[in-house]
Amino acid sequence: MSNDKDQRITFELPEALLDAIAQRVADLLRAATAADVPPISPWLDAPAACAYLGLSRDALYKLTAARAIPFRKKAGGQGLRFHRDELDGWMETQYPRLDRLA
Repeated sequence: MSNDKDQRITFELPEALLDAIAQRVADLLRAATAADVPPISPWLDAPAACAYLGLSRDALYKLTAARAIPFRKKAGGQGLRFHRDELDGWMETQYPRLDRLA
């Protein structure tokens, strides 16, 4: 008597059908992945700005206290926010290129 676990069914699929299945699976995975990733905000809080600029917390707060770096402060509050584009512009002025490509 044959064991049901040992029985296999074999069939062939046309290559075009396999390609269509693979493309559909790839499209579904891409859509699912894109839906799970929230859009990246250009706004950074203080810890994220420190990481983005490579500065310590103390250095960032000294720069904001001196108003030497672009930042926003919540009206009537203490929440600091930094915009990536403004920080990039600030970095360009504070760290000019010195190589021959400049």
